[in-house]
Order: sequence, then structure tokens, then C-alpha cells
Amino acid sequence: MKKHSLRIKAAAVSLSMLLALTGCGSKEKQEDKKEESTEAAAETQYDRETIYQVSLLQGLTLGDYNGSITVGELKERGDIGIGTFNRLNGELIMVDGKVYRAASDGSVEEVPDDETIPFSNVTFFDQDEKAKLEGIGDVAGLQAELDQKAKELGANRFYFIRIDGTFKEMHVRSEYAQEEPYKPLAEVLETDQTFFDYENINGTVVGLYCPAYMDKMNATGWHLHFVSEDKTKGGHVLGLSIDSADIAWDYTDGFEMIIPGNEMFDGFDLAMDQSEDIQKVEKNEDAGEKGSPTDAESNQPEITYAEDGTKLSNDSSDFVLLSDAVPDAILEIRYYSTYNFVGDRVDGYEEPVALLTKEAAARLKEVSDELREKGYRLKIFDAYRPQMAVNHFVRWAEDIDDTQMKEYFYPELDKSVLFEQGYIDAHSGHSRGSTVDLTLFDMKLEKEVDMGGTFDYFGELSHPDYTEITEEQYNNRMILREAMLNHGFKPLAEEWWHFTLKEEPYPDTYFTFPVSEDSVEAE
Repeated sequence: MKKHSLRIKAAAVSLSMLLALTGCGSKEKQEDKKEESTEAAAETQYDRETIYQVSLLQGLTLGDYNGSITVGELKERGDIGIGTFNRLNGELIMVDGKVYRAASDGSVEEVPDDETIPFSNVTFFDQDEKAKLEGIGDVAGLQAELDQKAKELGANRFYFIRIDGTFKEMHVRSEYAQEEPYKPLAEVLETDQTFFDYENINGTVVGLYCPAYMDKMNATGWHLHFVSEDKTKGGHVLGLSIDSADIAWDYTDGFEMIIPGNEMFDGFDLAMDQSEDIQKVEKNEDAGEKGSPTDAESNQPEITYAEDGTKLSNDSSDFVLLSDAVPDAILEIRYYSTYNFVGDRVDGYEEPVALLTKEAAARLKEVSDELREKGYRLKIFDAYRPQMAVNHFVRWAEDIDDTQMKEYFYPELDKSVLFEQGYIDAHSGHSRGSTVDLTLFDMKLEKEVDMGGTFDYFGELSHPDYTEITEEQYNNRMILREAMLNHGFKPLAEEWWHFTLKEEPYPDTYFTFPVSEDSVEAE
């Protein structure tokens, strides 16, 4: 694919302004930086004092989501940046020379060098100044402080920043990969984006400032992306609050743009005014308060599709708390705790509660009533499981070296076979909302019933019909199984604790909202 390059060098920066820049200190420091950049430039053909841009934002807003440069080529031009991926498949965050995708399901992954990029801005981050940020109440307050600093330094320059610290609140979004024919970006974001809210999260905000004269090439002002310190959460920043964090600035005067050479881009009318669409896309201003979605928008039901075609939804309106629907049930939500095969709290489990569809919860209440007459209560290990939790399982399984819980949950297996043998998969029936993992609690003995094996043990011991256990243990399994079958649930051949409502209301939909009381009470 033919690519064209446009290069601009901001040469109108006066010596007096350079000397006056806060944090530059002296002419000597500027000369030192120039020498350092010259030495570093010898290692690469790309200037460290230049912002490299792939395509125009205006091309992206019109719907050109075709990658024109690889991640590997992008890394040659910088070590910090923001952007998106081919087919609009998530938000791009480059930090310390590594490129991450914040995906639409809330997960984050490092992206291989052969993936392509339709739009991005990167540079080599050479710190010119560092300071503390304190008492930032919202994203508007942050932008006001950044704007004031940019005005002092010179509003006609480019700036990259990185903010490292603990964010009291972080509100981000990402979008789903698109299929051709592509819709304009503003239309995509009406239906195909997801919002994520985090509290007290450590991480890095990467920000780019473009001066006002860039309004025909990019969004002017500040554009912020976030990635968590553990590289599991991230996205396009819509809102935040900061008690205290460190901010580093890189002042940059050069600009170079790669123009994609494809028929779609060549056919666009780029003279048309796109300012309203850009504001909508970048600032989310249709959502009420500038920079953050309203409660109504955040809770708006959305149907989207994963890359493999799986139907995803954030609509929790047909779900209930099990503690309300089945008040006799005992909850021991293992994925909220650290005692599980991952060895850590699993993504999406915000509270130690259990959710199920109304239909499944009503049937489980019938099971509870039947077993209570026999002296048992139900003990719940897991119920609805959000897609982001399943993604967490996948990332864990791919890390072959993380075996801290092996002796408890899979002592007989090599971790490398978990995908092959079906213990871990990209999707789980739990995410459809009508599956529950449970056991029996003996009310007379006041303890959990002996099932001859523990919850989430990976091996034949967990098969319901496993015979190398005692007769009593086998009979206990059958008591639970019979009661669940009596009220419309079906078992799983590999796990004695796992049951799914036969006539589940959402057999083809996988849900994405977190496990918390707010997910259902907000309705």
C-alpha cells in the first residue's frame, strides 16, 4: 500500500520563549537536550523531537478504519502514544515502547508487531519537566490545569504528557471491532462502545496536546488514554479524579504525518466541517457533563459482537440478586476472593454477591425449598460470570509460569493443557446468566456436605459419576443432582457442582456488566 508523508517543523519558536519555559531552566539545558536527541537519533532514522501521526482524525471519523502502518513500524517512530487499531478494534496505548490494546470487553493485551494501525500519534518521550498533580476533582479540572500550563509554555507547540499514580476514579471507554462497510465513527459510538468505571486504580494516563491550527488534521486540545499499572484495564479517558500523581511533560516542535494511500481515504471530502462529530467522538459531549457519560448513558442497554461473532450485552434488567431470590442460600463467591485457581480476585467481581437471570433464580428457589425439607441449604460458589472474568481466566491460562495454585486445583495436570482439555475457553455458559456452581450445606451438622472432591478441581475426580469415592460421597452428589434436575436444570459431565437452566432465556447472549449489587439495583 502506498503511503504519503507530510512533514512540518515548528521553527517559529523564539529563543526568548525557550528560555522562559518552566522546567527548562536554562539555555544550557536546551542545548543538552538537543545533543542527547542527536545522539539518540543516530540509533534510528526518526527524529526524537517530532510527533508522528498516522492519517487524519478526520479520515477516521468518516470511517477509514483500514490499517496503513504496522505496530512494529509505529514503534520505530516513538515509545509513547495513543490511537486505535485496524477495524477500530479497541483503544491504543503505547507506554515505555510497548503497545497495548484496551478492548471493548474491558481487557488489555500487548499487541503483536504485525497488527496494523489506521490512526495514531507517537513520539519518543524525553522528559522536559516533572511536577505533582494534586486535588484534581474531574477531567475538566485536569484539562483546565493542563491548558494553563500549555499557555505558559506556548500554546502553538505539541506536548505529550504521562501521569503516573493512583486515580481515585477512572472512567474509560472502548469500542468493538467493525465490519465493512464501515459506518462513520460518531455512528459507531452510538451503539458499539462500552464504558468502564474504576476506583482507586494505579496506572498511567498518556496525553497528547495539539494546537488550534491542527483542527483540520486532529482533535485540538487534549486527548487522553489510560492503562492500569498491571496492564489489565484501560481505554479512552472520559472522566477521572486524582488525589496525588506525578506528571511528566515532553515539549515537541516537529510534526510528521503519514497519509494512507487507499481508495476510501482518497475519496473522502475532507473539506467538510467535522467539528461537531469530532467533539462528540473525542469529548463525549452528548453525554451531559463534558468528559464523562451520564448515568443514563452508562446504563443504556447495548448489544454488540465480539470478534468471533459472539453476541455481547450489558443489559442487566433481567437479573436479580440471589440473596433476594433465594434468601436461604449461603454465598461463598470464590472469584471475589483469592482462594481460586487464579490465586487473585478475578476481574468483574466487584462485590461478594451472586446474580442470576430471574428465570434461573426462581427455579433455584424451588430447589432450595425442596432440599431444605431434607435438612440442607444451598451453598453458592459462583453464578453469573461477566465476560471480563472469562478474559481474565484466558490471560491467566496463557501465562504458563503462573502456577501458584497448582497444588490445590490442578496438581495432576500441566497448565499447558488447560485450553486443549476444555477447562478454560474464550466464553463460558456462566456469562449467559443461568448457570450456577453450588454444593449442599448440612443444617444439622452445620457444615458443608462431603462431595468427595472440592469445587473447581481440574480432573476426573470432579466428574459427577466418578466412582473412586465413598458411597456416601457419591450419594451426596446424587442428592444435589436429583434436586437440580427436578426443577429444570441440566448437569455438566465434568463438574458435579455445575448446573444450567435447560430453558435458559439467553442461550446466545453473553453479558458484560460486573458482579455487584449496583448492576441490578440501578435498574
